[in-house]
Order: sequence, then structure tokens, then C-alpha cells
Amino acid sequence: MPGDSCRLGALAVKVSGSLLSPPEPGYLRRLSRELRELAAGGCRVAVVAGGGRVARDYIAAARASGVREALLDVLGIEASRLNALLLASTLYPLAPLRPPTSVEEAASLLPLYPVVVMGGLQPGQSTNAVAAALAEAVGASVLVNMLSGVDGVYAPRPGVPGARRLDRLTYDELWGLVRGAEQSAGGYELFDHVALSIARRSRLKIYFVDGRDPGVLGRIARGERVGSVVGPG
Repeated sequence: MPGDSCRLGALAVKVSGSLLSPPEPGYLRRLSRELRELAAGGCRVAVVAGGGRVARDYIAAARASGVREALLDVLGIEASRLNALLLASTLYPLAPLRPPTSVEEAASLLPLYPVVVMGGLQPGQSTNAVAAALAEAVGASVLVNMLSGVDGVYAPRPGVPGARRLDRLTYDELWGLVRGAEQSAGGYELFDHVALSIARRSRLKIYFVDGRDPGVLGRIARGERVGSVVGPG
């Protein structure tokens, strides 16, 4: 893709923490290379890292010790920031080494760096919601949600007999699938209520893809149809 013009301009990417934690050097190299190629093609890429297994392990241990939900969220945020630092370090100096800790800071850095990587922000807010807010702030029309081992949105959920992938959904249809989902620390699954409300108001197109192949980013940037796409209808 180097040398190609980026059709999307600014692109927001949410990377599942399960893809980054525990870290796998081969995957990190492939993801870093793909992000570098997007930057070489003219994309400005705003990335949000999830917390992954390290977040879930710390949250589970703290919850078993009676720690309150807001403080469990803080553990998840710190885990996501560690994953963001890991990814940013593989991209430096194309990305700032210190992950920003606010949407405003990330948006102000994107004109200076082709890639910006950040983690979570505050208790009660998932990294999906952070990614949606960041996409809105930087003027991205597309958010790529890189899942781990799932290639889109399924109904019923993957693993249930009769589950099938939905290639296109409206916001209302996605809401129907996620409205009963758990909203506790470490339990934000496919997409949460806050993230969806931000996407709806900004008419953000969301791609749900299997992030184990980072090449999906280049395919989306070239306008190819990948995974499940959620939009206004």
C-alpha cells in the first residue's frame, strides 16, 4: 500500500486487548507493519488498545477481594495503557512514545504524527467508547473494531447453534444485539451503549473484523468489504 492515497483520510482503530495481551512478537510486528503502511499511504490512524487478559486477570483478582467497580475499571484502564505503550513503542517515532491520556490530547497529536495510540480513559467508559469518541474528535468516518478470533457480528452469538454472520447492520439492529450485554468492569463485550450512541450521533461506519490478520486494515482503507459493517442504514 505504500505510495497509495488513503481514501479515508483519518481512520480510527480499536484493537482488542486479547490481540496484544499476552504479547506475541510476530503479531506485533505484523500489526506495526500494517499501521506503518497505512501511514505511508496517507492515512492518519488513531488507535485505541483494549486491556486484554492482563486486565481481566487483575480485575478478577481485585473483584474477589471486594474491590468496588470503579476501582476495577481503573485497573482495566492501566492495563490498556500498558498495551498502548507496547504498540506505540513498536511504531516510534511514527507514533508518540507516551500514549495520550485524553481525547483532546490524542486529537492534537494526530496532525503531528501519522499514528497515535492510546488506552482507556475513565471508569465506566469502555475502550470501545473511547475509540468512538476519538473517531468523532479526529473526523474519522470509519472505526475498525479488530476482534480476536471473530470475523464480524453474529446472531445469535458465536458458538451458539445456528449463529450466522450479519454482513450489514443498522445502529438499531446492533443495539438489539447488545442492549442486554453486561456493562461491568472487564465485561464490555462486542460494543457498549455509550460507544453506540457516539457512533450514531456522528454517523460513524463501524467495521467488525477478525484482527488476527492485521491486513484487514489495508483492505478497508482500499475500500474493500470486510467483516460486518454497521452504519446509519
